Amino acid sequence: MIIGLGCLAHDNVLVTETTWAAGKGRIIRRETRFGGNVRNALATVAALDHPAAYLASVGTSSLGDEAIADLLNHHIDTRFIERIPGADPVVSVLTITADGERYIAFDDDALASTPLPSTASVEEALSLASVLLVDAPTAPPGSLDVVLQARTAGIPVVLDAERDPTSTVRALIAAADHLVIPLSFGAELTDRESASDIIAALWNEQRRAVVLTDGPRGAYAAESPDSVRHVPAFDTPVVDTTGCGDAFHGAYALALAGNKDLSSRTLFASAAAAGVAAREP
Repeated sequence: MIIGLGCLAHDNVLVTETTWAAGKGRIIRRETRFGGNVRNALATVAALDHPAAYLASVGTSSLGDEAIADLLNHHIDTRFIERIPGADPVVSVLTITADGERYIAFDDDALASTPLPSTASVEEALSLASVLLVDAPTAPPGSLDVVLQARTAGIPVVLDAERDPTSTVRALIAAADHLVIPLSFGAELTDRESASDIIAALWNEQRRAVVLTDGPRGAYAAESPDSVRHVPAFDTPVVDTTGCGDAFHGAYALALAGNKDLSSRTLFASAAAAGVAAREP
């Protein structure tokens, strides 16, 4: 079972008829949906017929009820979720442009009221975990201890991070053995430019793999600082890039649970991301 640790989001989506360069554009479609990096990654895992579970606190409001229903509807196991007043999903507004790109504005104040579930829930989840998938910027306080506990138990940790390089996020990055982040964020973290230099700077004794994603330019993957390889992206039409990175992480975790080698994991993850980008609403 792949266990996910990170926030839920309630997304209000606006689709426009123009690109950002136009400066303005008419809204041609609206929708609401649940998201969040880990939720989307787990939905990818579940859609590929592998057990996936969310380890989290979720609010007791009607929005929390809807979030739980969404998880169940996507076949994500909710047994490790504990209901905590105030721990509601992050609220976000997504603007998607005609070329499939998007901008996300979010209010994450609810994260301050979102603790880890109880020790008993954490221990039960880890006892069943083949992989722990963590979104570093939204993981609740205490998540570093969960990551260290997983690593001590020999459970691989796939870590997602794309913003907010706080000391907590950096500690989570340092502790993970499978680091899968955007190349641009890796450059920000290390003050390096090339994929090889970024991976070398991110490498430590915990690492088993580093993957730097670079959108339509593909990804760079390495099992050591001197083994960097480029994996091209799939050439597919782009309808909406929302959730592409999340699908990449979910598929990577699934392939890792299946003991696939790094090239296979990265190729499989790239295919999942491409499928999401090309998906019609």
